[in-house]
Amino acid sequence: MEIEVLRNALNENLKEQQTTNKQIEELAREVKDSSQKVDGFGQKLENQKIVAPAADTGPMQAILTDFLGRITRIVANQPKTVVHQRRFLLFPETNAGQYYKIVFGRLIPWGFAFIATAFVFTLGREYLQTSSQIGERRYYYEVYLDAWNRLDTTLGPGGRKKMTEALQQAVNDHGR
Repeated sequence: MEIEVLRNALNENLKEQQTTNKQIEELAREVKDSSQKVDGFGQKLENQKIVAPAADTGPMQAILTDFLGRITRIVANQPKTVVHQRRFLLFPETNAGQYYKIVFGRLIPWGFAFIATAFVFTLGREYLQTSSQIGERRYYYEVYLDAWNRLDTTLGPGGRKKMTEALQQAVNDHGR
């Protein structure tokens, strides 16, 4: 039974393959015919030659040359006034929109950014200097505190009294 099912399936696949092969042959034939027609059109276009006659520009050129000569003579005969101006313009006479676009759109924001960056760097430098001074003071404070505690533990009650008096005297001297 399985053999018959396989035969039927293979026969169906064979018929489909044959049908597909016939369709492919027909399509190939149609493509070949179409390419021959396109080649024929290309040959017809190559065979057509249209030649335009050369234009005679001599009269037009003569008229333009005469007109240009007259204009040159008119301009040359006019009096010329020369005005030397030396001025410093903060605002342009032309293209004001482009000027304001550049100034307010680019220069001013970049200027503020530069100033803010310089300010931040200055603050950073001050912070670093201050933090190093605080660290140095903290180090000396810890050294003095350690020395004071050692002295306090080694001297006893009489030494503590003298240390307290010395501390009071130092605070009073410093306050004056």
